[in-house]
Amino acid sequence: MGRPININSTEEIVDLKASRYRIYSLGGFGVNLNQFSISLKNIATDESIKCKKAFWPVQAYAFGKRAKRILIVDIPEEGRYEVLFDNPETLRIKHSNLPISSMFRKPLATDKIEILITEKLGVWPKLK
Repeated sequence: MGRPININSTEEIVDLKASRYRIYSLGGFGVNLNQFSISLKNIATDESIKCKKAFWPVQAYAFGKRAKRILIVDIPEEGRYEVLFDNPETLRIKHSNLPISSMFRKPLATDKIEILITEKLGVWPKLK
């Protein structure tokens, strides 16, 4: 498992092998993607892969924070990939996904939102 990556960072490089990866948002369970998306660009071939919205948005804990699976991506070949964030300012994360609880709390500031790219799978995956 890698390290968390801030969504406002640029030129983030990750080493990935050929596999299916899950992308979790860190900070809360109430996630609204809006126009936010992530692409992975292979540095060697310049091929770009767009991540797809997760069918099962599983909740978990990672690095002592609430985490929710938001995207998945299939990597066809091993290599170094640059993580490209599109519209990071539109991503909204609230502490809880319960409507009554999230009414009284502000969304997490976008400069504090991080994502985690991992191969781990499960209903309650132990991310750390």
